[in-house]
Amino acid sequence: MLKKTILWTRRFFIVCLSIVVIIYSVSYVYKKPDIGQGHYIKLYDNHGTNFYSSNAQSNDVALKDVSKHFIASLVAVEDHRFYQHRGFDPIGIMRAIKVNMLSKDKSEGASTITQQYARLLYLTNEKTWTRKIKEALLAIRLESHYSKDEILTGYINTVYFGHGIYGIKNASSYYFNKEPSKLDLNEASLLAGVINGPSYYSPFINKAQAKKRQEVVLNRLVDNGYISKQTKEKTLQTAFNLNPNPSSSTSSSYQYYKDTVIDELRELGFYQESYINQGLNVYTSFDQNVQNKLNQCIQKELKDIKDLEIAQMITSTHNASIIALIGGKNYNDSQFNRATKAKRQVASTIKPLLYYQAIENGFKANTKFNSEKTTFQLDNGGTYTPTNFNNRYANGEVTLAQAIATSDNIFAVKTHLFLGEQTLVNLLSKFNITHVSPQPSLALGAFNSNIYQMSSIYTTFANMGIYNELHTIEKITNNEGKLLYQRTDLKQQKLSQDSCLILSQLLTSTFNEKLKSYASPTMMNYKTKNTFAAKTGTSPYDSLCIGYNPNYVIAGWVGYDDNRELTGTTKTRIPKAIFQTMANYLQKKESWYTLNNHLQAVPINPLTGEYQQNGIIYWFKK
Repeated sequence: MLKKTILWTRRFFIVCLSIVVIIYSVSYVYKKPDIGQGHYIKLYDNHGTNFYSSNAQSNDVALKDVSKHFIASLVAVEDHRFYQHRGFDPIGIMRAIKVNMLSKDKSEGASTITQQYARLLYLTNEKTWTRKIKEALLAIRLESHYSKDEILTGYINTVYFGHGIYGIKNASSYYFNKEPSKLDLNEASLLAGVINGPSYYSPFINKAQAKKRQEVVLNRLVDNGYISKQTKEKTLQTAFNLNPNPSSSTSSSYQYYKDTVIDELRELGFYQESYINQGLNVYTSFDQNVQNKLNQCIQKELKDIKDLEIAQMITSTHNASIIALIGGKNYNDSQFNRATKAKRQVASTIKPLLYYQAIENGFKANTKFNSEKTTFQLDNGGTYTPTNFNNRYANGEVTLAQAIATSDNIFAVKTHLFLGEQTLVNLLSKFNITHVSPQPSLALGAFNSNIYQMSSIYTTFANMGIYNELHTIEKITNNEGKLLYQRTDLKQQKLSQDSCLILSQLLTSTFNEKLKSYASPTMMNYKTKNTFAAKTGTSPYDSLCIGYNPNYVIAGWVGYDDNRELTGTTKTRIPKAIFQTMANYLQKKESWYTLNNHLQAVPINPLTGEYQQNGIIYWFKK
């Protein structure tokens, strides 16, 4: 039995050795991987100006121009056998397996610097065995054709240091306002530690975690004999002398848009090795002037409010292209994109979709329901008792125009139940919102979504019922200028043009003080210079404002990540204030819809619904 075990073990090692020899032999004769012109992603704005590059070669530095402390720290903490292995490290793999199996508190990776470099150049960060195998094979190819110093040079110029910063030259400037050759041991060991998890170990995010990670790096340097324990302790006691002005908040805000483009690249199938190898020039709808103005507005409004987060989007109505996007107050603090990935209550911003369906079913600007405190008896035997804001009720009939202006919840629920609870569910599914169930509270936006999905609905309203998919990417070419992708508009008539026009005119009511009665119009104090339609939404934890005209859709949200309640009007007013500022900035001249042949303009008293010669003009079907 023992002899058989030894025999099979010997055969296994012989097979493994043969496979390794074959892989290395094939890698040597296989085409030399290109680490020069390709392997980048460059993003361009709507004027063709480059605003992001994943591999900014103009900032490359040679090893001799980088602090020896950084090189030693990097190799020690990321791959201390870098100069001994040939691409992947069997000893390192076995050590990592042992640590991960025996320790519940510690985990250790086994990717070499060469493997990491291969991933940075050619692959993505997806955690799959397929990616890991590709990574190992590419690492072997790199080791077969390039020297260790060439690989290390490429790695330090490509690796990510957080805050949208790639490469040691950019990182040295950002963190310490220094050339990489001037980094001392304290600074070098910090930067080497950041690489493992920039969102955790950046000192701009968490100094305590940064110091903790630095200690790991310094311990590795002690183990390697590069420094003494005394030097380690002295370095740990030294404070970080960080750059007081690492970057402008404006450039930081671009990162949310960049991340949205990368997500779209992934969805389109271009964020993969075969395309990144060619180099990707991605032409987007990004407008830097609008983004800068939006960011200035956000920084002003949130300046003195701790922890409050924000998401904003501005979209071109005509083709649903996103021209500006911000997913949080500060990308340096949090890279989570709340505009596209948050799951928050949409509140009353859902009501226009409900009222669109009501218009389709014969509702008009002067259609009336009683607004009073109401307990609804449900078909399942239960009850539902919604309330209006501040418990204010007309205690009588209100028109649809007035209900929209004041965001009357009783009117909305009555409309919802009149149409049937499934009606709104079916309409939401047209916009790929499928996680909702029919219930009375759906009329008040009691489901989770984000301003990206809501902008898709409002952009369709704004485009008179014509649906286009929200997007950032217009065109993609490779390094040789070959066209890889050209966007074409979908132009699907998803909603009725007539009903969208009627709805748009109704949504101007939120600005009009003539509709003030038992409650005030929600946008009365945030009037714009030119005509816009708008709807607000408020839950105990969220405040939203989404508005549009024939050219732009402006959507905004504020709230706390930990779902704390929003207290006071100072916070809930922010999306309205930003909407007003951006609407006035974007729209210099009047631009509004015109009646088609199926509609007529009728002036009415919006409170009674009766014809009034000098009343507010709403649009009715002929």
